[in-house]
Amino acid sequence: MKTKILIANILVVLLLIAVSCVEDEMYKGPATIEKVEYAPTKVTPDDDVTVTATITDLQGVTTAKIQYKVNGGSQSEVTMTKGSGDTYTGVIPKQADKAVVVFTVSADNKAGINIVSNEQTYTVGAPPVDYTKLVLNEIDGNSKAIELYNIGTVALSLKGVSLIKNNDTSKPWWTGTDESGIIPAGGYVVIIQSNPDNPHLSGGAGISPKQNLKFELLGPDGASLGVFLRGDESALGGGISDTAKDSYQRIPNGTGDWKLAAPTNGAANPSTGKDIPQS
Repeated sequence: MKTKILIANILVVLLLIAVSCVEDEMYKGPATIEKVEYAPTKVTPDDDVTVTATITDLQGVTTAKIQYKVNGGSQSEVTMTKGSGDTYTGVIPKQADKAVVVFTVSADNKAGINIVSNEQTYTVGAPPVDYTKLVLNEIDGNSKAIELYNIGTVALSLKGVSLIKNNDTSKPWWTGTDESGIIPAGGYVVIIQSNPDNPHLSGGAGISPKQNLKFELLGPDGASLGVFLRGDESALGGGISDTAKDSYQRIPNGTGDWKLAAPTNGAANPSTGKDIPQS
């Protein structure tokens, strides 16, 4: 009887050992990578991209990485960090406008087995620039200066922006270049006739408080962003009887009609002004 019990116990132990070995063999495979996602999904040149993935393995994950290429170049790697549960996170640094980024998530487990997820791709795109927020805000015929005002919340490059005097599109009074810089959100830029201090913010001749005068602001795409007209458009450049001793300004600042007020070049216009003599 004792012999039978002993044999039975031995068989149970052997069976448990066999099951354990089978289970060990079953789990000597790669980890599982699921739910690979990135944010933001609309990537701009100002964005780092956060990649998350769910990585599981009964033996344990030893390393997780993001492997990526930019515009088909050499491969770079970013180590991912384990967060709550089986979630791993890593960050692809910001890239230039129009860059194409292809990435995968790679994981190694304690058995030394590697697995790589399917590729994902995103293209970096600069947000559209809203030049309708650029305003022709003040024209001072006495100090020979024109003020532009950015009423928006995003800085705007002045490259390609132009000022047309008296409908002469063949020779803009001023055209912005790379060196003209940017106009910050809520900021002002003053362009001065024959500017001795900054040739990139230097306009042509002929701002006069004594003439029929027209200025039009154009965006880089040639779209009109605003017009100032004093007097008779059919007689542009011709004399006008009443001299404007103050400057022409949008009142209220940035949004109102054109009025006369004491010059405020480079600063907000006043809340009130006088009518502009038109003859």
